[in-house]
Amino acid sequence: MTRLRAGHFHVACLGLAGLLGVAAAGRADADEIRFAVGGTPLHRIDSRLFGHFMERASWGEPGPEGALVPGTHRLQPSVVEKLRQMQIPIVRFPGGTDVDYIDWFDMIDHVPGRKGAGRPVTVGHRGGRLTNRFGLDEFLRLWETLEVPPLLVVNFRDGFLKKKPLAEAVRHEAAKVAYCNAPVGARLPEGMHDWPAVRAKNGHPAPYGVRYWEIGNETWPFVDDLRRQGWADERTAEWYVECLAAYIDAMRAVDPKIEILVDVQLEGSKRVQVTRRIRRRLGDGVQYFVHHTYVPWGIRKVERDGRQVPVENLSAEDIWNAWVAVPYMDARGLSTYDCGALREARRLGYPLAVTEWNWNGWWHLGRRGARPALNSSFAKGVGAAGYLHAFLRQGETIAMACQSMLVGNHWGIHCIRADPTGKTPAYYMPTGQVTMFYARHHGTHRLDVTAENVPTYAQPYRMQNLGPTKRVAYVDAVATADARTVYFHAINRHFGRNLPVVVDLTAFDKIDKAAIHRILEGRLNDEPAADEPRQIGRFRTETVALDGKVLRVTLPKRSVSIVGIPRTAAK
Repeated sequence: MTRLRAGHFHVACLGLAGLLGVAAAGRADADEIRFAVGGTPLHRIDSRLFGHFMERASWGEPGPEGALVPGTHRLQPSVVEKLRQMQIPIVRFPGGTDVDYIDWFDMIDHVPGRKGAGRPVTVGHRGGRLTNRFGLDEFLRLWETLEVPPLLVVNFRDGFLKKKPLAEAVRHEAAKVAYCNAPVGARLPEGMHDWPAVRAKNGHPAPYGVRYWEIGNETWPFVDDLRRQGWADERTAEWYVECLAAYIDAMRAVDPKIEILVDVQLEGSKRVQVTRRIRRRLGDGVQYFVHHTYVPWGIRKVERDGRQVPVENLSAEDIWNAWVAVPYMDARGLSTYDCGALREARRLGYPLAVTEWNWNGWWHLGRRGARPALNSSFAKGVGAAGYLHAFLRQGETIAMACQSMLVGNHWGIHCIRADPTGKTPAYYMPTGQVTMFYARHHGTHRLDVTAENVPTYAQPYRMQNLGPTKRVAYVDAVATADARTVYFHAINRHFGRNLPVVVDLTAFDKIDKAAIHRILEGRLNDEPAADEPRQIGRFRTETVALDGKVLRVTLPKRSVSIVGIPRTAAK
């Protein structure tokens, strides 16, 4: 039996109440897959775990630039409606790698002293171009309408790599805070242009009130740049924190109420230790540590026991079993998330924000002509559910997560696929459906779950940074609850079998006689057959009667389930 507790796992016995509860159902089987849900909250669940990243990328995938009504600055109505349905709790913008290579001035109108009409074209870090038709005001007005708080990222590279003098770089980004948050007529730092007046001229006199600000994006490549220039790690760490302090001071001089997120991903193998310096120098001036994760990354080869395996030798089930075992597996075969940034955040008392994550793999096999037996976006979606289970289990530290990328045309990891011509209505991709599923149906606290007889399998393949792992649970379950509902979240990873499970709810004083079983299923083929819709995943709902305080439910093969059990107040 496996008991799931906040932040770690250990072996324990199923409580007496759970054993009696299962036995009371009268149909217990020695080999039944059983779970018992405890009634004591372990930690809070922050709804911001189900956030998103609306990236504008200048290479490969233009994001919202590829989802506009042609010839306008407006997102297509079908895209906006899909965004509305997702119940997104927080959304990040505009990058991503390109944010450290662009000038935010290019994303707004009426910039003082700018020559030429309209907004300039932005050239990203790979030389790709973006039109800036979907700019800062379009983004902020959209999410203001949808009542979703934004998270904005500022350019850190200019200051950190001395592309500009540090004072000039921080003043430039503090101006972005003034444009977004300062009221018209506000007293701004000396020498700063009247950016609130520019915002008013652009049609929004009231401040946007952006609360969350992330300084830079994935700073570790810039650390490598400094190493190549001969900088020692000690010098780099000190300079990094000095630059952070300058940015924070300048931005808070405009709006002291903003919350700051800082990248600590230059730790670990890079050996640039900054977290302790941040705590010593900046203290509560920083609100969140930031970490990004993508497992897997582009899959160039497959290995087993250190030897390369021809991709065409893998069955569809082999590939499925690997792709759904993410991001990492603990000793019991359950999805978990651990990294140096999380441990440091917990040790130093900062929440962690995973502001970029996704099942981001793709077959990257070049021109060798290999034809894998499976290339399934639905497998990626079930993998994304594993990420969410891992985040829920670490919810006492992880306060925010942003899945990338929210809107796109063809990469395959986006949540909403748009037709750049506007001729075809937008539709969901499976990774987006999974995050939407959990955002709509989850509790405010995580509960203890005890598991018994959960079958497992070994996943022997390494695919870039994915696997291998000795044990993967076919059923990965997490429970959450609020005052009205207990939620049993379950992934059935089995490729070919529906799995019946028993859920013991005797820890609760009173529950309803029926539960709502919501299921996300999908087809394995991405391209629809003649009689199939474009959207790969599909939801369905069924009502399940309880046997006293015991729930018996069948989890369909290759599916994600959320069972909602209504709670009724005890007399």
